[in-house]
Amino acid sequence: MLPMMFLAVPAMANDSEIVVAVAKSSRIDNISKRELIDVFMGRFDVLENGERVQPVDYSGNSSLRWSFYKRLVGKNQKQINAYWSRLVFSGRAKPPVLVESVEQSVQFILKNPAGLAYFPAGRVSKEMRIVHVLE
Repeated sequence: MLPMMFLAVPAMANDSEIVVAVAKSSRIDNISKRELIDVFMGRFDVLENGERVQPVDYSGNSSLRWSFYKRLVGKNQKQINAYWSRLVFSGRAKPPVLVESVEQSVQFILKNPAGLAYFPAGRVSKEMRIVHVLE
């Protein structure tokens, strides 16, 4: 039984790691944390290399979403919701495309070369390319 427990540890660690990915067909090879912040916080939709991106986010009370924003910008659920409420109300920014599940975000980026989404590392498939790993 003990050897089985050690085999499970890397898989659990991999699922707690959050990665940002695009479809393999995308022309985006990598993205800096600064660019990632600008994109997911509604500041820009074009990267420094000129590539347009369309970020995907999760609606509702997703633990993945809150973990992502905590790691990305150090903000909690209330702070992110308040931030987006102000931006949307003022018309200064357009929020990311909202989906209900990881499966929907996978489908979105596979159909949309500009799509950019975050996932648990274990959910990335061979049709995707990791462009950033959140620490």
